[in-house]
Amino acid sequence: METNEKIIAIVGITEAVKQYGLPSVFCPTLAIIIGALLGYSEKPDAQGIIEGVILGATVTGGYAVTKRVGRGMLSPFSKKTDYSNLEADDYRGV
Repeated sequence: METNEKIIAIVGITEAVKQYGLPSVFCPTLAIIIGALLGYSEKPDAQGIIEGVILGATVTGGYAVTKRVGRGMLSPFSKKTDYSNLEADDYRGV
């Protein structure tokens, strides 16, 4: 199985399980487990498992970054933080 096929499988299976009621908090862990299983199915040794875990973690991080960037680009007029209630000497940095 090619790497891009594994990525599609990890994202697809994770989203399918999420649609059936898995809380979003557990999706990164599920993606890593699916990646480990796919890696083990290709190479039944420790190297296959480690490669799968790394791929699952990479897919999870890439999905999270893409989701955040997409939200930022699609909703530029989202709720802004209100700084009017800060005291005059309150320093919050740059």
